[in-house]
Amino acid sequence: MRFKTRLTLAFGLFAFLLCVLFALLLDESLTTVEDQIVASLLAQEADFLTDRYRQDPGRLVLPDLEQLRGFVSGQPNLPTWLQSLEPGLHENRNYILLIRDLDAEKRLYLLYDESSGVLDRHESSLKLILAMLVLIVSVVGIALGFYQARLLARPVENLVTQVEGVDTDNPEITPLASKDEIGVLSRAYADLLDRLGQYIQREKAFTRYASHELMTPVAIINNNLELLQNENASAAIQARAIDRLQDAVTHMQRQIEIFLMLAREGQLEPTLQPLDWDALWNDTIGHFPQVSVTMQVAAEPRIQANLAAVQVMLVNIMSNVVKHGAHEDGIFNVVLTLDDNSLTVSNRIARSEQEEAAGYEFGLEINEKLCEAIGWRFGTRRDGEVFTVSMVFEAD
Repeated sequence: MRFKTRLTLAFGLFAFLLCVLFALLLDESLTTVEDQIVASLLAQEADFLTDRYRQDPGRLVLPDLEQLRGFVSGQPNLPTWLQSLEPGLHENRNYILLIRDLDAEKRLYLLYDESSGVLDRHESSLKLILAMLVLIVSVVGIALGFYQARLLARPVENLVTQVEGVDTDNPEITPLASKDEIGVLSRAYADLLDRLGQYIQREKAFTRYASHELMTPVAIINNNLELLQNENASAAIQARAIDRLQDAVTHMQRQIEIFLMLAREGQLEPTLQPLDWDALWNDTIGHFPQVSVTMQVAAEPRIQANLAAVQVMLVNIMSNVVKHGAHEDGIFNVVLTLDDNSLTVSNRIARSEQEEAAGYEFGLEINEKLCEAIGWRFGTRRDGEVFTVSMVFEAD
């Protein structure tokens, strides 16, 4: 059974039961009130007749009406069943009887016939009115239940529609603005889809980064394997080929490790160690003999970071310099500036790259992700033909 149907039936049933209870209470209340009024009137009538009897017993006139009749003990028309009752008020469904002593010998009987009372004369009309009231209130309850069910089901249906229409490549929904439980549920779904989307983006980024960054070491490995397979290659050439193979494999392992960390968690494992900038740059420049570096060291920062991530970023910067930078006689000039809270690398861009440097920007996207993962700020700027990369970090 659908949620709207259940809620509508619940409202209708509740309204029906409530109205039936109200009708029963109203009927019982009217009967009780009528009995109390009649008992009060009988007491007043008995007081009046008692006073008249004491003033002049011969002038006592007893009521003889359709509903109310009076008797005095000793009268021949006194019903036999009344004679055995004690003084006081007696009630049942058919009558209300008040018995009072006029004196030591006489007793007054006032009998009110309830079968001919106001409520009894209009009993059928009253029951019809109450039945109509039950029916009307039940219908109104069902209508209100249906209206409320639509109001409550509408955000659920909107949420279901959004979830069913989620793009698997970019999963996201717009959370509902309501502050009730449905709004909380929609925000939970939105947060879940956002995390799934980030996971998908990390997986896609891993594929892009791996294909982009691993092509170079794979090419190096392939070329040097061909050298090793060449029977005419000298021992010195083969030794250099083995060294290049080892460097390429080390670089590839480092890249894969970083990319797997980013793809899995979105942040690097907290493997922190002090950075030796001289060793870092010597290791980096060793892979790029065609790059000439001008060092401008204002202060050497004392920081700790993930060493593998920093190595990957520096190698990536130099790789982009070689791929997209301008050179003079095969030499790429780079200006490196290091101070206590930042590192900047500047170089000239080749003319073919000055209008559009898509490859350059994509390569630096990896560095941006790595800086974000280790808590640094990454930035780039272009001033004419000079391209500058900056990494801002906090000193200990």
